[in-house]
Amino acid sequence: MTTLCLGLAGISAVSAQEFFSTEHPDRLFTIGVRAGFNTSNRTITSSSLPGLYHHESWGTGFDFGATVGINIRDYLAIQPGVFFEARYGRNVIMGDLTSESGTTYEYAVAAKRDSYNLTIPVMAQFSFNLSNAIRWQVEAGPYLQILFSSKVKPREEFSAAPSQAPAILPSRASGADFGLKFGTGLLFDRHWYLGIHYLAGLTNAWKERQMGAGISQSYGGHAKAWTFTVGYDF
Repeated sequence: MTTLCLGLAGISAVSAQEFFSTEHPDRLFTIGVRAGFNTSNRTITSSSLPGLYHHESWGTGFDFGATVGINIRDYLAIQPGVFFEARYGRNVIMGDLTSESGTTYEYAVAAKRDSYNLTIPVMAQFSFNLSNAIRWQVEAGPYLQILFSSKVKPREEFSAAPSQAPAILPSRASGADFGLKFGTGLLFDRHWYLGIHYLAGLTNAWKERQMGAGISQSYGGHAKAWTFTVGYDF
């Protein structure tokens, strides 16, 4: 009986060791390519538009890029990457505005927004062996996002003012963003990758808008996105 218990304990220990391997990696560097789609949002802080209703919808875009895994142990790697991301969505703002003369009037605008960014994450990657052919990976780390281009284009606009309504929409996304990226994925046969990640921006999502006479409008908010990617590791 004692021999049987020791044998079962030995089997469990070997299984645990295989699941969480601390062995040296076969390769120091792993290069991967990734492509997929995202759903993203770029919020506006309510206090920046007092008395106005606003809604920012999630839109669907795409992303692609490459990663480099610096393998420290079989279970641990540092993975910097670079991704091109296209993000889309819609903004709606409506409510009562007051003109310089003190007249209150109704205003509403619906707009389409887009932005094109270069995102550079640096992730800590933990790998667990579910079987000989499947590895489960958990990743987390900071990212820097640099804006290439951005615009907010009104699609429908209504104003009851006697003259043209002032521009209250943000005109452009913030030029850079810093945030956190984390997610999980599966690696099949040490090559084929399938993953999902969340990106949470920590800085203001919008560039301040100059209103004239030294007055600027800040919109605050944060950029956020879910990404769904497939890839291949060489």
